[in-house]
Amino acid sequence: MPSATWSKRVAALSVTVGSAIAVVCATVPSAQAAPSLSDIPAIANGGIALARGATMLHSNDFGEYGCEDFVDAAYGKTTATGIPHDGALAFYRQLEANGQRHTSLPAPPGALVFSQGEDGDHVDISIGNGQYESGGVQGFAPGWGDGTDIQILPAPNLGNWNFVGWAYAPWSAI
Repeated sequence: MPSATWSKRVAALSVTVGSAIAVVCATVPSAQAAPSLSDIPAIANGGIALARGATMLHSNDFGEYGCEDFVDAAYGKTTATGIPHDGALAFYRQLEANGQRHTSLPAPPGALVFSQGEDGDHVDISIGNGQYESGGVQGFAPGWGDGTDIQILPAPNLGNWNFVGWAYAPWSAI
């Protein structure tokens, strides 16, 4: 059975999976409200997604416009069960319509962070420290960083891209 302990600065969750216990911790900046108990599945799933995403860093697995595909893979989804290819902002608007959007940073670990620019829409996964795991980097910022499509970004506002908002991934945990 999951148990949660909240404070103004740290949210921790332990989940028993078979014979293993996974502990997911999220730092909650003081400017951001502490997560509620209903956020537990999203926080747990976000930690798993970050770990999966880290295994894909510095690769070109999803091409230069594959941000949704990267996020889907990190969350164990496909474009049919997650965010459709080229559908980042439309997906965010659905979350917004369901009251799940947040418009101020910082975003907590595992949150989906959405931005928009003249070349289209983009989605990243927040690491929680002001950095983001991102796919499709070369599509919106050619030559950025190490030159691969999947890398860590220092902000959701690179080049002509503007932060739109963030939301917990709506998929169930584990």
